[in-house]
Amino acid sequence: MARNAELDASAIPRRLRWPATALTATFAALALLALLAWALNRELPRALAESDLPFAAAAARGVLIVAVPPRPAPALYVGKVDRALRSPDPFAAALASDLARRAGLPVQFLLAQPAAARAALQAGKADAAIAGLDFSPDARVAFAPASYSSGRGMALVLDHGNVRTWRDLSGRAICASQGNPYARRAAREYRANLRGFDRPLDALLAFQAGDCAALVDDEFVIEALLKQADWSYYRPLPGTIAAQAAFIATRAGDAASAVFVGNTVAQWQRSRWLATVRKDQAISLAFDMFNAENDLYCH
Repeated sequence: MARNAELDASAIPRRLRWPATALTATFAALALLALLAWALNRELPRALAESDLPFAAAAARGVLIVAVPPRPAPALYVGKVDRALRSPDPFAAALASDLARRAGLPVQFLLAQPAAARAALQAGKADAAIAGLDFSPDARVAFAPASYSSGRGMALVLDHGNVRTWRDLSGRAICASQGNPYARRAAREYRANLRGFDRPLDALLAFQAGDCAALVDDEFVIEALLKQADWSYYRPLPGTIAAQAAFIATRAGDAASAVFVGNTVAQWQRSRWLATVRKDQAISLAFDMFNAENDLYCH
């Protein structure tokens, strides 16, 4: 049997030989690539996560700016009201505050009517708008797909009057506060004349003064009023009306914020939180009306 021969380097084809310097350079390059990949794997997800955060501009600013409708302040004054003093609409303010809480930010209200609220979003002066906006195509504004308006509206009329059905409101005046989603729909569907007032309390006072054939408001408001003795001369019309849809708007191109708002509205609906806020507002309004009727305000 032949003995194992020592390997002769000269017998190895030249193209298979690797000089020591080439091997060292190759290993160094591979190590550098591995180190770079490790660094990217650590930093890239963090960068992507930060870019996908809802209300990133608000987070950098430290406050969420939400455009909401203004109302005269103080809301409890019955006599001559200084319309120059304004405060946030209570319902919109409650929604904006909870939205900011869920986003982990303090809230700052920007008082603006619907058109001005849309313009504030377009100009980057607001992060969101809760101002009764209709869903509409707009390249500079994004809308969450779920409406935040909910519940049912009712109409209150004189007990012995000649308004017996909703259709009898055709051509007649109905009292409601500005932005009331039930009255807006009722006026459109039954061809009634909507008289909008700055404050819900103003609408109630005007209706009692005989300025309108009906008061249209949230069913919780009507039910709370009918529990008071001074409202025993009125009765609700049979049936209810659904609220006109309204959507929370955010800045265009901010997909993360639009998704966050959509999920928030869905959670509000599932938990019946919106109904709770509406009921709280109704109780507060009925209490204000009771005080007004009993002359408990300074005026």
